[in-house]
Amino acid sequence: MHKFDPADGRGSEVKSSPKANGGKSLKRLIRKVKDINIFYLLSGILQVLVGSLVTMVSILNLVEPIWMAAVLSLLGCVVTMLGVYQVYDIINSRKSVSDLARDAIERAIRDKN
Repeated sequence: MHKFDPADGRGSEVKSSPKANGGKSLKRLIRKVKDINIFYLLSGILQVLVGSLVTMVSILNLVEPIWMAAVLSLLGCVVTMLGVYQVYDIINSRKSVSDLARDAIERAIRDKN
């Protein structure tokens, strides 16, 4: 992190403590969670759980015809992957306009110094 020093007219390197960075990242995570539609998040988590359960049932040979176990295993894997992608997309793509403006201002200030 750079800090402007008016005495010498240059930016100086300021080390921030890990605790301060952890607090900022925790605040960002909480802010992102508030912006997330909880139904989409629960849907993604449910997809991951159900897909994993179906895959586990078919791998443990609890389904008798082997071809049906193979189809269920494939279907469970696809549903699990879609659920993981949905949760990832929900958490990372939710940016508000204020976040975009703040990031643009931070980049302009950083590049100016």
